[in-house]
Amino acid sequence: MKYFLSILIITTSFLGINGQNTSGKIIYQEVLNTKPDMKKAEEQGWAQWANMIPESMTFKKQLVFNEKSSMYVNIKIEVDDTDQNRMKRMMRRYSNANNQTYRSTETNDFVEQQDFMGKTFLIKGEPEKITWKMTGEMKIIMSYPCLKATYKDSAETLEAWFTTEIPVSIGPEKYGQLPGMILELTSKKNKKTLTATTIEFKEITSTELSKPTEGKEVTREEYNKIVKKKMEEMRKNGSWGGRGGGRGH
Repeated sequence: MKYFLSILIITTSFLGINGQNTSGKIIYQEVLNTKPDMKKAEEQGWAQWANMIPESMTFKKQLVFNEKSSMYVNIKIEVDDTDQNRMKRMMRRYSNANNQTYRSTETNDFVEQQDFMGKTFLIKGEPEKITWKMTGEMKIIMSYPCLKATYKDSAETLEAWFTTEIPVSIGPEKYGQLPGMILELTSKKNKKTLTATTIEFKEITSTELSKPTEGKEVTREEYNKIVKKKMEEMRKNGSWGGRGGGRGH
């Protein structure tokens, strides 16, 4: 009963919302839990490097959207060529990668451009269908009333907080398929949480939402195999954080 009352409250408030809340730009803070499993690191022979990794890393991401589509990109970190800190260099490589995620709720198109180890890949297809479960829980994020939805399977556990006050079925990265914008998302598999920090409503041009076109076209399965193979090579060669792996080759 409480769940239905929550839905009724938010839906009622949504009826009086200005229709301009369907296009704009959202900045998300991404917090990655980066501390590795030290036991596994010792077994695999890279514990010394693992000790240098901080508990977490924080980055900024940008989502540009309208009623029909969205583009999700990294916000780049300013480069300091004199900085010799290995972890900071790694953070810049991650943040400054030209990664883009395009989604269309109208055509169900999904295009992901990924930079990995000095190469660019283009992954096309449809977004993975997620069957969300509503919990009835509510909280406020940036003054917006949000409802909680969860998803769980054998590989992933997701927790999303979305608001119907931004009535588009979109969210950060590849996620969406809820009756409102996702303002906070936690992925257990990827050990990260994305939280909206600023929202700007404005008209978005078609050029800001054009599909990525750069890179070698591969399937999701092919890309995952490429990443897995390269990571295994790095472990065997002991190049974790070394010069070869550090330059992305």
